[in-house]
Amino acid sequence: MGKIVEKIIQDLFIRKAFKKYKNSLPTKSDSENPKMDYHVLADAVVWEDEGIEKCNPKLENALRYALNYRTKLIVNENFETQKENSKSIEKRTFKLAKKYFPNWVGFNENRCSYNPELSDRIKRIRKVSEWKIDKLMNSDDTEFEY
Repeated sequence: MGKIVEKIIQDLFIRKAFKKYKNSLPTKSDSENPKMDYHVLADAVVWEDEGIEKCNPKLENALRYALNYRTKLIVNENFETQKENSKSIEKRTFKLAKKYFPNWVGFNENRCSYNPELSDRIKRIRKVSEWKIDKLMNSDDTEFEY
């Protein structure tokens, strides 16, 4: 049942957003050394020159699976060849995004392939992020209004 829901989400929401904003993401970097940031909702890294922060929120939401998949490619050696990833929604969305944004700076080879240095950095960023979220959720100072 889960795969059917994923397929419906992909067809109705993601593909529609990709079509609407086709080729709207930057193809060249304005920065020689763009800053990398962590996108908490996608559990992924993004670079400041990729236009994610400036794009339409619908496109940003649609890109989350692709950003997550790309981050896994950077962090895990031989990730793309692992069998369990062959039909994942993340991989399908990544391929779909490449179709609609083929020249996007975010698809440069150095941002879509295993990098041991970046892998270690991303793992540290994730640990700090998890720690901050846990701290926030377990804090007595946090009040939620109902």
